[in-house]
Amino acid sequence: MHQSKVLDNACGIIACLHAIFNCPAVEVEGDSVLGKFRQRTLELSPSERCAALENDTDFQTIHKNFASKGQSREITSDQEKVKHHFIAYVLNGEGKLMELDGTKLGPVIVGECGGDLLRVSIREVMGKLERGEISESLSMMTLNFAQD
Repeated sequence: MHQSKVLDNACGIIACLHAIFNCPAVEVEGDSVLGKFRQRTLELSPSERCAALENDTDFQTIHKNFASKGQSREITSDQEKVKHHFIAYVLNGEGKLMELDGTKLGPVIVGECGGDLLRVSIREVMGKLERGEISESLSMMTLNFAQD
């Protein structure tokens, strides 16, 4: 899915959607807003999914409700003030680390993961920091299987 031009400050939610929809450990209830969206858009291209998300009034209502409670409320009118960008790292079906960034045309295969999503993702982020590709003002979130 590409970055939305209609939903302000949506890169965080786009990254979460990427992670949720690409993580086999996460189950989305079929009758939920996300479950219905997923079923409707499963066969669509990333651009078509973005358009579907922009036109999903149930999703827009929830997004605007939560965005108005946080930092987004103060900077929605001036996108130049946005200091953070969110991307997702997930494992693809071949066990390779994949970067999902709504500002890029599609997924970027980072490389072999060896089953350790967190450490390999951290190594990738550290490399981006060292190369000056991203700001050191960042946060990370992970969705992982529960380990026994």
